[in-house]
Amino acid sequence: MKKIFLTAACAFFMAVPAALAQTNDTIQAAIDLDAKYATNMLKPGTKAPEFTLRTYDGRDIKLSQYRGSYVVLDFWASWCPDCRRDIPAMKALYEQFRDYGVQFVSISFDTDREAWAKTYWNRYQMNWTQVSELKKFRKNTFIDKLYKIDWIPSMYLIDPNGKVVMGTVEINKLKAKLESIDLQPKVSKADVLPTFEGGQEAIANYFARNQHHSIQAIRSKVHAEMTVLFNVEMDGSVTGARVVDVKNVQGTSKHFMKMDAAKQKRVLANCVEFYKEQAVRLTNRMVGWKPAMQNDRPIQARVTVPIIFQP
Repeated sequence: MKKIFLTAACAFFMAVPAALAQTNDTIQAAIDLDAKYATNMLKPGTKAPEFTLRTYDGRDIKLSQYRGSYVVLDFWASWCPDCRRDIPAMKALYEQFRDYGVQFVSISFDTDREAWAKTYWNRYQMNWTQVSELKKFRKNTFIDKLYKIDWIPSMYLIDPNGKVVMGTVEINKLKAKLESIDLQPKVSKADVLPTFEGGQEAIANYFARNQHHSIQAIRSKVHAEMTVLFNVEMDGSVTGARVVDVKNVQGTSKHFMKMDAAKQKRVLANCVEFYKEQAVRLTNRMVGWKPAMQNDRPIQARVTVPIIFQP
């Protein structure tokens, strides 16, 4: 028994240094990534350079419009395997800090407009602001030169005064830095909330007047109710629209009622996807919003609106 105990004890004490060595190797690997790939990035305290970049639907986004908030700048591309690997972690950061006033802007080095959109929206649902020059990385782009980007993914954290807090290629370091800041929830901080000209009735009329229906939805008379969440920017434009709730989905036509249960399920699923695309498209095209105000200054704010689809 004594021999067994001594053997186990020896194994334990041999394992501890090995585990510590493995941990140290992991930490060293993380340090080495920045030492290798982030050495030229802008240093803390540097004023973050202003830029104007476009969204998929042609809206100009400026860094200065986020002044007063912490901003994460995420440099990536859909063709970059390491970037795609980090997307789930970036989405988790967005969900963790979005209610604390942290703004996220992903800057893509894609050249194919449709491949870019399909990746950030269809495949990964990256629901924050997405912009791109749609030019070849390190050859025709300017934003990489402005921000000293030698490697992707790369990330910056910018403070409310427009100064660089950190630049890194390690998303875990970005997460640790955000968690070290004493952030307070920013929900309902506006003195005046965003308003739409004409109010709720005008919103309902806008969606009813402009929505389209697929042939399948028309033949089956598929009804659906959706809630869309989006940002009203400081200039009144709409960004980041996404569907956050779907309910009361039903087909009511005789044609639909004659289908078996499996086919009904497929039809409803197809119609929901079609309606989701419609909801996002129509929301992003809304004109007539007045921005939220705080201390007599326009600020970005999140808004939800209901949409009823009825062929």
